[in-house]
Amino acid sequence: MSVYRERSGNYCYDFWFKGQRVKESTSQKDRRQAQLMEAECKADLARGVKKLKQQETEHTPKGFREFVEVKFLPWFENTHRSHHRTYRRHLTSTKPLIRFFGNKESKAINAGEVEDYKARRAASISPKTGKLIEPATVNRELAALRAIFNLAIKHKIVMENPATGVARLREDNEQMRVLSHEEEACYLKTASPRLREVAKLILNTGLRPEEVYRLRREDVHIPEGYLHVPFGKTKAAKRDIPLSNEARKLLAQRLGVSGSAPFVFPSKRDPSHPMGNIANTHNRTVKRAGLEWFRLYDLRHTFATRAAQSGMDLTTLAGILGHSKLHMIPRYVHPTAEHKRRAITRLEEYVTEGRLQSHDNTPTQSEWVN
Repeated sequence: MSVYRERSGNYCYDFWFKGQRVKESTSQKDRRQAQLMEAECKADLARGVKKLKQQETEHTPKGFREFVEVKFLPWFENTHRSHHRTYRRHLTSTKPLIRFFGNKESKAINAGEVEDYKARRAASISPKTGKLIEPATVNRELAALRAIFNLAIKHKIVMENPATGVARLREDNEQMRVLSHEEEACYLKTASPRLREVAKLILNTGLRPEEVYRLRREDVHIPEGYLHVPFGKTKAAKRDIPLSNEARKLLAQRLGVSGSAPFVFPSKRDPSHPMGNIANTHNRTVKRAGLEWFRLYDLRHTFATRAAQSGMDLTTLAGILGHSKLHMIPRYVHPTAEHKRRAITRLEEYVTEGRLQSHDNTPTQSEWVN
């Protein structure tokens, strides 16, 4: 069912029929009644009793840019309401795609041109980092392109998807960074007050930046010493995270500053909404601090690495990070050179002690004879 509640409190149904969008208010405040009205509308359309409105029967744009802006993005936003992050990722990924393909007819785009796009993007320099575009970024853009052409196939604009046979770039997960304590201190000293608070919360809880932005007041339980993450793609992502003393103090201050706003970090423009992405602010801070570039997300890797090095077992760490499978942990835990050095020292001491004990317990020649 594609029924949802509008701001007025009434339910609205929003679905697609034969490539055309059908969106109408039911003027009902009861969800079940709205679902019945939606089912009745679908049945009437199927029987031909109900006709689509004129504005919904207009021709489907065949140019790439127009199709993405008029059809794909509105369709994806309305049919994937629970996947906000995926929609925003597609919104970002479609921008370079539109710049490259323009309003060329979708049916004229072939696999060779998609390969050309992949090669050119992989060789492009990011204006934010001054480095080559990461393979993961190109792969997300290719995923968006595949989704665009899958919808174009349903609209009978193209017969096949030219992006399907284009291989993904190999992603180098070793680019993830773990901050030293000195780098952390320099970064926090340079950061703005809000960025500093977001960074400290990630470093103390392992939250994803998106989870920090969307954190609500009712999900913070300071007296009980934990916060609750109610959203995520998997069951494990919805979790409770114990709070350190520093995290408790930080959140208590934030709740006092945010007043009656529903979010711990509300938007400055509209306190009823969560704050937006501060990746650009982070990038500028890293540059001003004179540090080697790292992502805001890498603070989560820093938390995970420090937790593992402190002796936290991997099962507990997976639960805190929101992973259902332990094989994900190695991607987040990156032992430092000093930690590996201490590990070798402990191993050497253990082996030496074992050899000494073995030597002490070895029978003498006379004992063997007797």
